[in-house]
Amino acid sequence: MTHHQKQNRLNTHPLRLIWYFFPIQLLILHFKRNHLLLFFWLLLYLYVSNSIGSKYGISYLFLAPEYMGRIDEFSFGILGFALGGFITAFNIYSYILHANEFPFLATLARPFLRFCFNNFLIPLFFYILILRESYNFQVTQELMTSGEAIYNLFAFSVGLTVFILISTLFFVYFNKNIFSLSGKDESYYESLKTGAKVKEATFMKETAWYKRMSRVRGFTVVTYIYSPFSIKLARDTDHYDAKLLKEVFAQNHINASIFEFFLIISFFVLGIFRDVEWMNIPAASSILLLFTLFLLVFSALYSWFKGWTLTILLGGFLMLNFFSNYTDSFKFKNYAYGIDYSRKADYSWEALNRITSNKYYYDTAYNHGLVMLENWKEKNEKLLGHKPKLVLLNISGGGLRASVWSMEVLSYLDSITNGSFYSQTHLITGASGGMIGATYFRELYLQRQTDSTIDLMSDKYTTQLGEDLLNPLAFGIAATDLLFRYQTLEDGNYSYTKDRGYSFEQKMIKNLGGTFEDKRIYDYWEDEFNSKIPMIIYSPSVVNDGRRVLISPQPISYLTYHSDSMGVNNYNSMENIEFTRLFERNDPFNLRVTSAMRMSATFPYILPMVTLPTDPPIEVMDAGIRDNFGLKTSLEFLRVYKDWIEENTSGVVVVQIRDKEKYFEVENPNSGMVLQRIFAPFNSFYSNTTKTHDYTNDQLLKAVPDWFDGSLEMVTFFMRQDAGTQISMSFHLTSLDKKVISRALYSKGNIAAAEELVNALK
Repeated sequence: MTHHQKQNRLNTHPLRLIWYFFPIQLLILHFKRNHLLLFFWLLLYLYVSNSIGSKYGISYLFLAPEYMGRIDEFSFGILGFALGGFITAFNIYSYILHANEFPFLATLARPFLRFCFNNFLIPLFFYILILRESYNFQVTQELMTSGEAIYNLFAFSVGLTVFILISTLFFVYFNKNIFSLSGKDESYYESLKTGAKVKEATFMKETAWYKRMSRVRGFTVVTYIYSPFSIKLARDTDHYDAKLLKEVFAQNHINASIFEFFLIISFFVLGIFRDVEWMNIPAASSILLLFTLFLLVFSALYSWFKGWTLTILLGGFLMLNFFSNYTDSFKFKNYAYGIDYSRKADYSWEALNRITSNKYYYDTAYNHGLVMLENWKEKNEKLLGHKPKLVLLNISGGGLRASVWSMEVLSYLDSITNGSFYSQTHLITGASGGMIGATYFRELYLQRQTDSTIDLMSDKYTTQLGEDLLNPLAFGIAATDLLFRYQTLEDGNYSYTKDRGYSFEQKMIKNLGGTFEDKRIYDYWEDEFNSKIPMIIYSPSVVNDGRRVLISPQPISYLTYHSDSMGVNNYNSMENIEFTRLFERNDPFNLRVTSAMRMSATFPYILPMVTLPTDPPIEVMDAGIRDNFGLKTSLEFLRVYKDWIEENTSGVVVVQIRDKEKYFEVENPNSGMVLQRIFAPFNSFYSNTTKTHDYTNDQLLKAVPDWFDGSLEMVTFFMRQDAGTQISMSFHLTSLDKKVISRALYSKGNIAAAEELVNALK
């Protein structure tokens, strides 16, 4: 047996054919070198498998995408199209970085296309995973039939295929191989291989590039996929001109960069037309779009800078970070729409002390509040014929589930008490999504006083409230917020930069039927004052120092006031700051109601923190960070007006609407995997935040009898979530989530609480 025959036999050994199969070698290469690329794939795998982000419903975005308010073939088709873009970016990235390690590609017709055929394993695994998980999710969570789920997944596959075909046609038309570049056919190079006398110095010289490639190339390919139904042996490339091989890959890289350019332009176009509803693609598509942009930018930079790419990116990031401290150009601010940002309110300790210790402010607000209570008393005495119970309503945060839950409970209580419950409610406090639901119910209650066709028990309103709010947020993060913000909003005399906060408010206005279109907090001043509706106080938390900003159109300095005689010493932390007093020169009453709700519901990273016009600047976020139930504000109100309440009411009923049971299971810190145990302290700190609020509130309630001589009752409604029906704290709800929320109202505990409330209000 000749050496040549032995070599051929070795090359065709089954194990060698498998190990040196091009897709296997590419998979090995990815795990060996493409860690950045694998990071994106890992995130997608973890999202889809619900391994991370489950608390916030991130997996829902991939498993049941929503487009223009519907989960259907169009939303799945767009998601598939976006995944096709990410897979194409994955192939471009891999090809630009590593194609020269497989020089046999340059000898093939349409080399990039052949590369894509073989770079399929990771995308295929993800495709199979998302098909399986999405089918199960649609059937069990979105309550679809098997036929509907399969049809949606077919649309998903069509969208994926369409993008792959578009990119394939582009590269088939533009990519060249060594034969088209050199003008020679395959027989010419075969003659070089067999030792023919045809010699050409240009083709035979060994360039520096080839030497470098020979040193670094550690991947051998024996077989490869030539077409979906054909596997071939890889050509030997030793007899090909190394310089020409390099030109083939360089030309392919240029074509890839052109394709990248068009994709990036498409990305910018989506950002420009963010206000057009049909341009707001499903949230998961936005995430894929963002990942695609990262890969395209990195691969484009690598085409120019090669091994310096990471160094340049890191250097650019460090420079950006450095200069962002000295210029506002790199400081992206989010705004509360309606107020004046041209003037800065003084946020020094001295200024805050002047505001919170001003006796005139206190007296004015206190007397104003007394008149409001008298109006409330007059209304309810006419209705009941005796001293009424004063209802203080506390509503917990918890994303969209809390919004829908609060709406369900409030409409139910209004119905079973024939309107007396809400009529006797004087103050509403709380946090996050719960306050969105409470604000919406209050507006509908106000409209019903002049429009008898409004039925607060109608499913129409809870359906509207439960519509998706997450898509515009994810789209904003991907399309504009992360890199650039160039569109502005004109609101009267003021101008603001648009970002996902604006998109969130616009989507909320649309979902709620335009109810809050151009509504300002001052629009409720008269109706609150005359006790047509309860007073609402929003209380977003200040990120900088942990204080709370209390937002109301009414003067409420009695909740922020302190004096030397009120404490042990004259040094007060000034926990609560009155919004309208702090920003009295910034048109505070013009604040949009939607902005007030958003500030109270700003969950970290999902919604941008709102910058307020102070010196130094402060940022505010979710009210639930400081008080997830609003009890602190309610009890402070009770303390301030305790004398009047003891004399003019038959007692106080605090109604608490919670999106979770007040029952805590003890978790074993030593359970779970190593990584889970490593992050256990941080996760425990975060997850226990609302529990610490409960502990604090219990202490506050325990002390009430020491200073309040009237009757105080506590009635709690909670949404029970069993282990198999946990609802994520997200701005997106599934069909099953909505059913669970609706059923929770009729649990034994809530029925008993409703009876307790009815008896308490008599």
